[in-house]
Amino acid sequence: MSVIPIRVLIVEDDFAVAHLHQRFLEQLDGFEVAGAELTAAGAAARLAEGDIDLVLLDMFLPDASGVQLLRRIRSASAAPLDVIMVTASPEPELVRQAFQLGAVDYVLKPFQPEDLGVRLRRYATRRAQASTLADTVLSQEQIDAMQGRPPAQRRASLPKGLSESTARLVADELRARPEPATAAEIGEALGMSRVSARRYLEHFLEKGDVEVRPRYGDAGRPQNLYNWLGGF
Repeated sequence: MSVIPIRVLIVEDDFAVAHLHQRFLEQLDGFEVAGAELTAAGAAARLAEGDIDLVLLDMFLPDASGVQLLRRIRSASAAPLDVIMVTASPEPELVRQAFQLGAVDYVLKPFQPEDLGVRLRRYATRRAQASTLADTVLSQEQIDAMQGRPPAQRRASLPKGLSESTARLVADELRARPEPATAAEIGEALGMSRVSARRYLEHFLEKGDVEVRPRYGDAGRPQNLYNWLGGF
């Protein structure tokens, strides 16, 4: 049985870059280029036709930002539509807004074509898994897999008194930070005590998921700065 390709709309204000994206997608199994638009208005009109599965969206368009277009897309239609940001914008607030509006990935320019290919294939896999499991009661492992998280068997058991859900929150908070953070900063962000946050961070340190270095102030003992390395 033939597989229905994922129909992609390229939204990119640079014609040459849009052409490169199109040529790359034409060589990638499982994807079909449905068109390319240079403006937000053109993209909105094309999306209104309702036959697009995935948008590769630039952040800087001549008539609106990518975030503004994404917000317009979400408010105008309830039809399933995935968006991958492909942009040179590394600003944390723009990244946060894009994910908050449902972007499934955020790819920074410049990048190697192989990296975009890996991300698109990973997206296609998650999409296929979601379709297969549409009528299934999901386990935590299946939910994690749909988000591209590592499989459960890679996780070490937590020490007594630590919970899986809170560990996930601490890990996600530290992972999302552009700079290393102290236990007090993580605790404040999550509404928990510094001591509790430090217990989770020390657990991740023992697993090798974080590294730690001291930060020296004007007086007193140095504070430990934790930086996420990966895992969990």
